Amino acid sequence: MSDWMSEVIGNNLIAVYEGLYFTEDALLWLREKPRTFAELRAEEIDWLRWMAANVHDKDVLEKLSQDPDTDVRMWVACNPMTPEHVLGKLAEDPVVFVRRGVAQNKSTPPPTLARLRDDADLAVRTLVFRNRSSRGRRRDLLRERLAPDSAIPQYSGWYRRHSS
Repeated sequence: MSDWMSEVIGNNLIAVYEGLYFTEDALLWLREKPRTFAELRAEEIDWLRWMAANVHDKDVLEKLSQDPDTDVRMWVACNPMTPEHVLGKLAEDPVVFVRRGVAQNKSTPPPTLARLRDDADLAVRTLVFRNRSSRGRRRDLLRERLAPDSAIPQYSGWYRRHSS
């Protein structure tokens, strides 16, 4: 197991649990005495999975991305706060569900999405397409809000080139 698993879970991270209405059992267990990530993992793996899905701390997300549990890595891949370089590594994960998480994550950078566009899994490729096309729609909506007069479709010259 990785070195980070022996790190003690700090009060700042426990406060995240409290702020996101985590189960009282978990909070009592964490506050009882200093606990490590390995102890948390051994006590209840779902608590670690929940952390991967909900925490905003990029250092913690990077550590969790190395977890041997597929579901932990998948939730890190889905978390919009996951750093881009971590998403890049998770895009190469041998487990398809992790790659699917990266493909659907709205924070995944375009170069990583481009790599996943050729993935062997059809669902990964579909999620990449949906992610990219929704970014285009969001960009168009933003452009329309910022400059309403520019919402008129831009003339592409297609008609002139093909009507002669």
